[in-house]
Amino acid sequence: MKKRKKSKSILLGLASTAAAGAGLAYLLKVKMEDDAFKGKVKQSGAAALFKTLEGINAVLPKLPRPSIEEYVSENFYEGHAEFRDTSVRGAKWKFGYARASLTPDDYLLKDYYLGGFLNYPPNTVKSVLDDIAVRAVCLDDGSGRGAAVFAVIVCIGLSGTDVRSIRALLADFAKANNIVSINISSSHCHSGIDTQGIWGVLPDILKNNVVQIKRGNFDNLISGRDPEFMDSLHKKTAGAITQAFADQKAGKLMFKTFNDLKYSHDKRKVGPKVVDENMTKLHFIPDDGSAETVGVLMAAHPTALDATMGELSADYIYYIEEEVNKSGSNFIFFQGPQLAVGVDRSFVSEDTPGRGFQAYGREIGKYLLGITVDEEEKILPILNVRNAEVFVPAGNFFMLTLLGAGIVNNQVVKTGRRTKDIMFVTEVGYVELGKTLRLAMMPGEFAPEMLLGGTSNSEESCTGMNWDFPPMKKMLADGTDLIVIGLCNDSIGYILPDNDYGCIFDDGHYEEAVSAGAQTGSSLVGAFETLVDDCGRLNK
Repeated sequence: MKKRKKSKSILLGLASTAAAGAGLAYLLKVKMEDDAFKGKVKQSGAAALFKTLEGINAVLPKLPRPSIEEYVSENFYEGHAEFRDTSVRGAKWKFGYARASLTPDDYLLKDYYLGGFLNYPPNTVKSVLDDIAVRAVCLDDGSGRGAAVFAVIVCIGLSGTDVRSIRALLADFAKANNIVSINISSSHCHSGIDTQGIWGVLPDILKNNVVQIKRGNFDNLISGRDPEFMDSLHKKTAGAITQAFADQKAGKLMFKTFNDLKYSHDKRKVGPKVVDENMTKLHFIPDDGSAETVGVLMAAHPTALDATMGELSADYIYYIEEEVNKSGSNFIFFQGPQLAVGVDRSFVSEDTPGRGFQAYGREIGKYLLGITVDEEEKILPILNVRNAEVFVPAGNFFMLTLLGAGIVNNQVVKTGRRTKDIMFVTEVGYVELGKTLRLAMMPGEFAPEMLLGGTSNSEESCTGMNWDFPPMKKMLADGTDLIVIGLCNDSIGYILPDNDYGCIFDDGHYEEAVSAGAQTGSSLVGAFETLVDDCGRLNK
């Protein structure tokens, strides 16, 4: 009898709990129609999640990190100590090009994880659609101040640690040949091999790494990166750079910036709707009549392929190259400020063969080749390059967890005893080509509104604050054309204006989940402004 009463009490309790739960769910549903209440719920959820991650970080065994006072800069290239305003009399551009395939031969013999989209189980390479590669160019203006190298790897992103490992392989060569600047960026292709570590079997990675860190076996850490592939990537990139230097020939360097090809759109649901509508063609014509080089600077995510199909591909970039190669020319691609910028294929003819992304690339290739030399502007042989190291606060506990577990290998330093007292060590760069063409090299996926203008004001932003910096284009003298190269010399995630760094659960705020932290935008744009000022180029 007592058991029956107890069972009855339990059933009544469960029924009461269910009724209360149903009532609470209904009340929550009604309240969630109130935007203010919904916002508070999301903010509370995000705060709870970050608190949980902070707790996890606090109990994780610690990797050895230098303090900011102990940090020693290695394999960083400052660039030209002296900037020139005029070319040397009689000087000509020296320009070299090289390309090396990175596609592994053994992709069916072991798992290569595809970097770009998180799935469980993770996506692996099952077939090769086209070639992934590193492309490099070497420039020298004949002034005797030293050459500069710009390489681009078809991958999702490359940490500053990897960039500096490649530079270390080149240290003796660079010193012997007066190479004063080595810059390596990524195409941000989402159908290439994981080069950052995030897209492997995360539960197995975490389990292994926590144990190995606790034991002090730091060489036994694993991630989504394949060590042999990364070693090959380092060596092949260094090899391409030495080849580009050896390939240098005298000739003319030309460019044309245009915006009559609507090739991109802003995918954001909320906030600024800004894209860099410009596309810039670079064109080197050697005096000896050998192969010309065509380059393009544009901003659009290469995310076309379904990662679950396992196709290894450079996306549309390969098909621009394919078209350019038909003319006998070399090709190089630079990714721009593509924070949330997708491709727009509306200009693509239905008659263009291939899948959508292939046709998109081929049409861009044809367009670039259709621009004649007469339409291009000559770049005087003036090359000025300067880089600066920057310390960026790491306030995002997603990123801190990835760092703490040894999954990503970005360079960081400690600034205090707390888990969150961490700063990324990264870099920004500034380049002048001729009298008017200017480049800003930024270490992540850059928001175009910080370059062009159009950031949210205090009434529009999610923090209720203004963005305190002018558009980067306005930091330079009138008549110059500033272009951003993104994911350059590092990859620390999305780079947003501080005043639009909001709750990760809000619509249109996915980027915050994979950003270094809330101060990333101001840290990097502020560093760029200081760098330009140090070069004597700030428009005051």
